[in-house]
Amino acid sequence: MVSKKISKKAVIRNKIKRRIRHLARMFLKSGLFLIRPNCDISQIDFEILKNDFEQISVKINKNLQIY
Repeated sequence: MVSKKISKKAVIRNKIKRRIRHLARMFLKSGLFLIRPNCDISQIDFEILKNDFEQISVKINKNLQIY
């Protein structure tokens, strides 16, 4: 879910959605998650996003194993 506050252009919003979807497939093992960016991440290097998402997903997957 990417709001028009992030970008008025659908092309940029779709790019952000594709990046988030790809990262979620790479790192999140199971479950339903709502990932909602609050800034334009279309210009950020993918490797930086990948590292940030990996750190967050480790915490998420660790918490899922508890339950």
